[in-house]
Amino acid sequence: MGINGTEEAQGAAKSTIQIDGLNLKRVDHSKYLGEMVEEDGSMGREIKHRIQCGWNNWRKVSGVVCDKRVPVKLNGKVHKSVVRPAMTYGLETAPLRKVEERKLEVAEMKMLRWMVGVTKMDCIRSNYIRGSLKVTEILKNIQESRLRCYGHLLRRNECGKTGNGDGNRGKQTQRKAEDQMEGCCSKRYEGETSRRGRGIGQNSMAKSH
Repeated sequence: MGINGTEEAQGAAKSTIQIDGLNLKRVDHSKYLGEMVEEDGSMGREIKHRIQCGWNNWRKVSGVVCDKRVPVKLNGKVHKSVVRPAMTYGLETAPLRKVEERKLEVAEMKMLRWMVGVTKMDCIRSNYIRGSLKVTEILKNIQESRLRCYGHLLRRNECGKTGNGDGNRGKQTQRKAEDQMEGCCSKRYEGETSRRGRGIGQNSMAKSH
């Protein structure tokens, strides 16, 4: 009885979290800023949700992408504009595992096969299907998004902050921007003045003749 009571007490302590006197129930996953966050740090639920969103968008445009009268390249453009953004939304900062990456590849490849009207029984390589639709691998697209996001963070740290973490624009950077603005304005003013001077000289010469 003592052991069972201790185990029940430990389970109750783990099942709730107390913040400011309020008991909050402990859960294994939650939704934060549109993304599914799991307790163990995995992205299984988020990947499942992303795949479902991709299929929902694909069904909306299935009348176009599955039409034989529509060019194949146009189908690829529709897929890249409508379906893929829904599947890769928010994944530029997600720590994906090999299993989760494989799920994304399989789901997208199934959509592409439906678009060109083939199945696995036709024994057509995935590279050939992607080449005909002009669609790259979804993992390469995610990698490009990660590099783009990393570049934004680098430029933000270099131009927008001084590195002290207070969130204010640095005086040195602000002073540099003001100097550049003054230089551009002075050059523009000098150019307009010189053009006006040349115009006045030409008018005076024409009147003298």
